[in-house]
Amino acid sequence: ILFKLKQMDSVTTPVENILLRSKIRGYARDQRLECRIKAKDALRIGLGQVKEEMAALESLGTKDVTGMAGRIKRRKHATSEDLCRLSLAFLQGSDNINAFAIIPGAIQVLVKELTGPHIQRHIDAVECLCNLSLGEAHVSEKIASLAGSYMVTYLDGKEERLKRSCLWTLANILATCDKAGRILLQMQLVPKLWRLYSEPNGCQADAGFCLYLVATHCRQHVSADDRRYIAQNLHQKKPEDPASEYFMYIVHQLEIVGQDLKLGTKQAECLVHFFEATVSSSVDNLCLIYGVRVMANLVAKGDPKLLGGLAEPQNFVKTLNHLFAKRDSQLNLDLVRLLRNFLHLNLSDSNVILDSLQIYA
Repeated sequence: ILFKLKQMDSVTTPVENILLRSKIRGYARDQRLECRIKAKDALRIGLGQVKEEMAALESLGTKDVTGMAGRIKRRKHATSEDLCRLSLAFLQGSDNINAFAIIPGAIQVLVKELTGPHIQRHIDAVECLCNLSLGEAHVSEKIASLAGSYMVTYLDGKEERLKRSCLWTLANILATCDKAGRILLQMQLVPKLWRLYSEPNGCQADAGFCLYLVATHCRQHVSADDRRYIAQNLHQKKPEDPASEYFMYIVHQLEIVGQDLKLGTKQAECLVHFFEATVSSSVDNLCLIYGVRVMANLVAKGDPKLLGGLAEPQNFVKTLNHLFAKRDSQLNLDLVRLLRNFLHLNLSDSNVILDSLQIYA
């Protein structure tokens, strides 16, 4: 068997890429459905509204969008009704999104509604931008440049619906445009996402998915300071928290357990705890693979004190045998790398450990 360097790389296999894209598509599909329901519910507010009006609003075309864009541009203001109508129009197809995006100054009017004193107007504007961000890369880049700082700032607020709408919009942008992702990451987005991901606030799942997208599409733009922040605050996230299935993937892809980052006992204990929770749960093998890769990097640091109970050869062998029993070829390859790094610690006779392993062909 050919072994790579002790420090695991961050390259995903074609199979993993397919699984990642599948997860992203599923999340985007669910998000569009929820946005559509919210947009329709908002439009239904108002006594005496008749079904014929809704039917008319349901079929907004490019001419309608161009007309609305022209009106809000002339007024330099968009009402809540304007924002809701545009939100619905953007959901009906990319033609409507492109028709709006090519009108100079139209997006700036939506951004202006983020700066006023009314929280509800902020929510309406972000939800409108969220649906607009379903467009192509050039649209996401405009949104990130013009509205990114506001959305990142609102992640510190107390209004949950506003924060969640900002997170949905940021997720669309991160999944669509590398340049837009780089712009957002320069606005201290990663530390804010990690805080939301770690704290019980109702937004952990959405923040976790945004971090997942950062780790998938923008990891080359994550600064050393951002990586250091995550490393120092690893222990704030608990395995029982929402979206914990993203944790090991994020840690591995962003190289948080890299040779250049120091980990304290609390942070290492968190990683071991997460790994043990992953092994004992019924998660898919992709989560296990990244858990094993993170542990291989932790073992490669050469300090048995960081491993907690797994530093005991008996516990280590028991865990490996449990995972080898899954008979997954990709997982087995990563397990062998983990084993190799563990044997270099010289905590026990290597032959005794090898004789205790149950590796299935």
